[in-house]
Amino acid sequence: MNRIAYLIPYFGKLPQSLGLWLLSAGANKEVSFILITDDYTHYDYPANLTVIYTSWDSLKEKISSFYDFPICLDRPWKLCEFKPAYGEIFHEELKGYEFWGHCDLDLIWGDINKYITDDILDKYDKIGIWGHSTIYRNNPEVNSRYRTIINDVSYIEAFSNSKSYLLDEFGMTKIYQHLGIPYYEENSFASLDMWTTSFFVGNLPPDESYKNRRQVFVWNKGKLYRYYLDRTNCMQCEEFLYFHTFARPVKYKIDIYDEDEMYVAYPDTIKRIKPETLTPKFVNRKGTCSTFRYYLEMAYANRNRLTPKVIWNNIIKRINLHKTRGFS
Repeated sequence: MNRIAYLIPYFGKLPQSLGLWLLSAGANKEVSFILITDDYTHYDYPANLTVIYTSWDSLKEKISSFYDFPICLDRPWKLCEFKPAYGEIFHEELKGYEFWGHCDLDLIWGDINKYITDDILDKYDKIGIWGHSTIYRNNPEVNSRYRTIINDVSYIEAFSNSKSYLLDEFGMTKIYQHLGIPYYEENSFASLDMWTTSFFVGNLPPDESYKNRRQVFVWNKGKLYRYYLDRTNCMQCEEFLYFHTFARPVKYKIDIYDEDEMYVAYPDTIKRIKPETLTPKFVNRKGTCSTFRYYLEMAYANRNRLTPKVIWNNIIKRINLHKTRGFS
């Protein structure tokens, strides 16, 4: 029996990123994944993934049954707030697993067991702090910790209002700090800034910022690597747990998903690549993209949420990023 099961409720049409997510998840054969969805489209699901089909209304009814107050699930996005409660809500689906996790579908997984080791699992109840991937020990005590109410964190308020409270991230971190329970704050992933025309990994130490100038990410036979140019323009390589596109308007130009193939991600595109193509010249050329085209695509992708205030705030953010980082 696998020790870990990631549980992912997703409602509406499954995203364009799903094909590569499935390929990279399937390569982690010692980890289980449970997808709960209302999208009946046929996909080539790997053997370590279970699909549970249900309706949005049925899911809302299931979640409501756990609480004695009215919950707010006015749109699927609001499920993010309920992620820390999945251990309770989906206890039947998670039976038999020692740990459960929640994650996003805009990831490319590397080798999970290399970074989430048995030693780490044995030591911590909570592994990770971000909504895109966090793991919890699967027992009633741990699964109910999100119910701890402190000054500025309340699951009741978070679950009964439509706005975002980030309970799955900052809220749970504050709860564990309040309870004095250690957690594992791993930093072996790459979460990308969505506003930069070059990949910018913001969760790494400031003294490594030069690596962000020109870089691409490569998935190769279950491993995930960052190839970047160092200060002398020589190509270097580092391995990561996963790569999170974080709402970037990425085009998936992939004609086949195969564990024996190599795939490269650069600022606005993910595609198949031949090993001999991966050179310093390639990284330098593909490590950035057209500013005009990128922001046009960003505006289109977020067209339903754009207002004059949002546009102005993002222009200011872009200017400040350029000032602090010295590059885009």
